[in-house]
Amino acid sequence: MKNMNILTLCDKINLQPEIKSCVIEFANDFDFSTVTNQLRDFQNYEKMSDALAELQTILGEDTDNIKILACMLKASVDVYDIYREKGISDEIYFATMKCYPRFIDETYKMTGKLFFDRYWWTTRQAGCHLFRIGELEYEMKHIGDDIVIGIHIPSNVDFSPFAIDDSLASAKHFFAAYYRELSNAEYRCHSWLLDKQLRKMLKDSSNILSFQNRFEIFNEGEIGTDFIEWLYNTKSTDYAMLPENTSLQRNMKKYILSGGVIRNAYGRLK
Repeated sequence: MKNMNILTLCDKINLQPEIKSCVIEFANDFDFSTVTNQLRDFQNYEKMSDALAELQTILGEDTDNIKILACMLKASVDVYDIYREKGISDEIYFATMKCYPRFIDETYKMTGKLFFDRYWWTTRQAGCHLFRIGELEYEMKHIGDDIVIGIHIPSNVDFSPFAIDDSLASAKHFFAAYYRELSNAEYRCHSWLLDKQLRKMLKDSSNILSFQNRFEIFNEGEIGTDFIEWLYNTKSTDYAMLPENTSLQRNMKKYILSGGVIRNAYGRLK
């Protein structure tokens, strides 16, 4: 694709029409040159958090988060040039940028409102640090002086072993081709899906346990409640009211009502 702009990106990723119209209206009247430095700094892993804070200060009141969404989309448009220069496919570019409508859909399922609230995360996509390759996302994650490949699990993942095998193999080819310095990088995952307690709640044939078995757990991790959002599509911590539509939901609910906790464990790919 020769030219990329916010409207084209919105169309290609199927951004929700109600959100898209607001984004385009704002973008048409906004001078993006006033935030050039901040959007460019998303491309520097060590600077992206500060750049986000600066961007929010410049934008001022943004009650519906349309301003910051438009800026994230503009930064995502800008990094298209990096994809082209490296020869990374449009398929991977658009798959990566479909995070925007996915996040908005996730929030809608929980709140009933079309709303973008994941701007604290999308500096990674907008800064060209994270890519959707097949079913999983892969982040070039800076830890001290090292860079590891952080594996993230999108909500619309096909978690079958075959699909995960294909994604992991494709990711290794991707980094060998486009980021050769990371050809032998360590792959890590930090997730509640790696908590050993799930072994008591799932059948041995579970896709989740198949995923767990790919990792060596090197840190049991911190106690978290974010699993509530992904497993139950709510942020409520009224555990007694959680749904019981699946065996995992039922078993998890029983476990946490009895005082159990879930940890976000750290694992490295075997």
